[in-house]
Amino acid sequence: MSEAFETRAITFAPAPSITEGADPEASHLAMIAEREYANRRRRDASFAPGIFAEPAWDMLLDLYVQQHQKRSVSIHSLCIAAAVPPTTALRWIGRLVDAGLMKREPSLQDNRVVYVALTDEGRSAMEKYLRGRL
Repeated sequence: MSEAFETRAITFAPAPSITEGADPEASHLAMIAEREYANRRRRDASFAPGIFAEPAWDMLLDLYVQQHQKRSVSIHSLCIAAAVPPTTALRWIGRLVDAGLMKREPSLQDNRVVYVALTDEGRSAMEKYLRGRL
């Protein structure tokens, strides 16, 4: 397991998702997503590795929160958020792109970097799920 993965998986604690000027409901939904992601990492730390792997969901949660906070997410960062080996995460990124839930966007500054973002369909699906958690 990479050191970066261990750090993120074990020490992730949700930060307030209140973004300046953001819609209060959107901020609340982002906090729910952050909490769910943090709970998944705590659960992973308590059990044997790989028992609860669900990389697609981890990626969707992370992207939702990061986009709410106006942060770009690289494929590398999303692989770490998935809490699985990079090859598995890349395979799931492909499946989520094919499903129309996320899209790849090349970096304008660095040709080696590719960003990933939720599509409108992906964001709508996440918001529908998160509203059900209110």
